[in-house]
Amino acid sequence: MSLRCAASLESLLVLGVLLTSCSPRDLPLSPKGGPEFSLTAGDGLRGKIAFHSNRNGNFDIYVMNADGSDQTNVTNTTDKEVDPIWSPNGQQIAFGRCLDDCPVFFSEVWVINANGTGLTQLTQGGGFPGAWSPDGTRIAFVSARDGDDEVYIMNADGSDVTQITHNDLIRDFPTGWSPDGNQILFQSDRDGNTELYVMNVDGSGVTRLTDNPASDEGDRAGWSPDGQRIVFSSRRDGGDLDVFVMNADGSGIVQLTQNDGIEDDDPVWSPDGGHIAFHSTRDGDEEIYVMNADGTGVVQLTFNDGANDAVPVWIQPPPPANDDFANATGISSLPFGEVLDLAIASTEAGEQTPSCATFYPPVSRTVWYSFTPTQTQSVTARIVNASIYTVVAAYRGNTVTSLTELGCGVFGGSPTFRAQAGTTYHFLVGGLFGQGGPVEFRLEVTPPPQPNFGTSPFDPSMFDQVQFLDFSFDPAFIGFEPPQWSFGDGATGSGFFPTHRYAADGDYLVELMVTTHDGRSASTSRSLQVRTHDVAIIRFQTPSSGMTGKTSKTSKITVDVRSNRYPETVQVQLFKSVPGGFQLVATSTQTLPTRNRVTSVAFSYTFAPEDAIIGKVTFKAVADLVGARDALPADNQAIAPPTKITR
Repeated sequence: MSLRCAASLESLLVLGVLLTSCSPRDLPLSPKGGPEFSLTAGDGLRGKIAFHSNRNGNFDIYVMNADGSDQTNVTNTTDKEVDPIWSPNGQQIAFGRCLDDCPVFFSEVWVINANGTGLTQLTQGGGFPGAWSPDGTRIAFVSARDGDDEVYIMNADGSDVTQITHNDLIRDFPTGWSPDGNQILFQSDRDGNTELYVMNVDGSGVTRLTDNPASDEGDRAGWSPDGQRIVFSSRRDGGDLDVFVMNADGSGIVQLTQNDGIEDDDPVWSPDGGHIAFHSTRDGDEEIYVMNADGTGVVQLTFNDGANDAVPVWIQPPPPANDDFANATGISSLPFGEVLDLAIASTEAGEQTPSCATFYPPVSRTVWYSFTPTQTQSVTARIVNASIYTVVAAYRGNTVTSLTELGCGVFGGSPTFRAQAGTTYHFLVGGLFGQGGPVEFRLEVTPPPQPNFGTSPFDPSMFDQVQFLDFSFDPAFIGFEPPQWSFGDGATGSGFFPTHRYAADGDYLVELMVTTHDGRSASTSRSLQVRTHDVAIIRFQTPSSGMTGKTSKTSKITVDVRSNRYPETVQVQLFKSVPGGFQLVATSTQTLPTRNRVTSVAFSYTFAPEDAIIGKVTFKAVADLVGARDALPADNQAIAPPTKITR
């Protein structure tokens, strides 16, 4: 049963009898911390199941995969949202909404998109949803707006409300709409207890299908997808509810569940007619189960102790329009992007598995896109914002069985290829491991490569063999053909790491030209400054002898330095020998004039007692360029003959 009150309540309200409340499930509301779904539940089941649950404290509408996975809260308010029904395209859910208890007098029919957006109220005079027409244009619902429960029909937007049953103090409630759109199944207590009836959509031709002293009901009792059978719940097995099926004319009734003291209620067909979902109290509270259409293979889908998951409704939304190769979505211009749900996609006969997905089978949910470029260009196909593991593949060919793969990518990989103007290409988008879910497909013009290079050394001279280093980047990760170089002095080269020696100093415009394997190209250039810096120590004058003690005196040391090419700043360092090496004595920084002019750098040194102990001192001079690299550093150092030291 749904959260609507029993028939007696509405009747008593009409008679003016004061009742305090009508709450059919006053069970604890605290859900357990157990699993949200069974890892093996309903393996291979397809579609979506909507249901209501009070696992979070009040009743909301939830949606899950038909195997019990991915349970998602669609409504989340302080009101009660119960008894969902799907639109035939699986895009919307209608449900009853009320503030507290939910008699028909105080509830309204609302609709919401399956992703939780677009909440809209449809009725203004009270009501609960019963069934959506197969063409998606109308909704049958129950309302007590005339004093008792009657069946009404309205457009899917809430307009044009029409009452189709008229029975004072009788409870009529619609439960299903025939697959051919011609009849409505409803439950009614017009014979004193609840039985199932069928009528034409205009309310004519009422026919009773069940006739039993016990209650025959089921808020989602309805036809199988082929229209041949009807599933319902009944108390004819001793007072508790069990699931039954019968032929569409009411004959051939078969009991599917037999659980004394347990309520198995509100059964509903799977979209393929092979299974039945229902809710049951067999574990102590209401949970949702699924079984084969013959009653075997019962599997529990929800697990929430102390909370109620009930009134399942099952939908298999129609596959995307581009589910088949022949109906591929045409892309007219780039960039292109579209969000799609692979959960409702299928795989057609003859469809090949992309080469990059062979290790991640099955690829069983695919859609297709096509693109015919007006100009030759490289394109990249990719999937972003995916909730599942995905594959995208690019093909050339005219039929699904004769395609030539041009590239594919898994786990976010992006195939890129050169698309020729006037040629039609197809793109497969699918889920790995049989998964389905929302993904976003994009087809874009592949961005050009980003050329970049460096040199070693970065400050070359005319004496250096310059190593050029290609640092280019391809955003599509296709890779490069060997790049082409122009070194700026008339010479050219090829390869990722060519070398070149310049004959003279100068500023040379070096150009790098790169081309990817799929034909995208770009170039960059920059000036390379070739400067040959060269300073030399041409004379180093030190004393031949020295003394310490009272007769010691300061000795003069001179380093003559010359720049051979440019004015330079040079740092001259004076070292003296000590056991184990040399020790810095003094430093002088000088600016050298233009080439071939000698600059003398003078130092003073007073010999110390420790010099006398050794008996000699050897001086060393080092001239280092400041802010430049010396191209010929061999003559930047001089070592003088030893100076003899006496006391």
